[in-house]
Formats: sequence, structure tokens, C-alpha cells
Amino acid sequence: MKTENSKKIKPEKTTEPETTFIDDGKFLRIRTELPGIAEEKIKIALENRSTSITILAINSVIQYKKVINIPGEVRFSKKRFAEGVLELTLEKIDSNIP
Repeated sequence: MKTENSKKIKPEKTTEPETTFIDDGKFLRIRTELPGIAEEKIKIALENRSTSITILAINSVIQYKKVINIPGEVRFSKKRFAEGVLELTLEKIDSNIP
């Protein structure tokens, strides 16, 4: 009889990744370090015209989670992932964002 373990392995801990914010006037750039994560394991939740973004990256060893509140509405512009670093560019559409 063949048996298989159908449970997915969950990482033991969730870590908040190191994140840097850069304000370029019209754009807000977010740089998040996700070492050991493949690009296809990254999920980004940002509704169009949103004031919040969630980054979730998971593999069998570690899970990174970062929720970022933005003081105004933004629109997704660009994503880049290389060498364990995720860079997001968000266009400011709310003139009240400093």
C-alpha cells in the first residue's frame, strides 16, 4: 500500500523583512530584502488606488510578511526582483502624500 504525506510543510517562523522606502516625488519606491526566496513564491497584495500593500514570501524554511500602510492612494507601477531583493515602484495619485 502506497502512502503519501499530503500536508504541506509550513515554516516555523514568520519574519518581517528589512524594508527601505524612497520617496521620488511622484513615485514611492519600496525595497524589501527576501533572501532565500524564489520570485514565484512572492505574493503582493495591492488593490488599485490602495493605501495599503502586503508582501508575503514563503518557502519551506522561512516566511516573510510585511504590511505597509501608505498615507494616501497609490497605483502599482513596476516590480523588479533580483538577488533576493524585491523593488516595487508605486505611483502617487493622492496629492496629500508628503
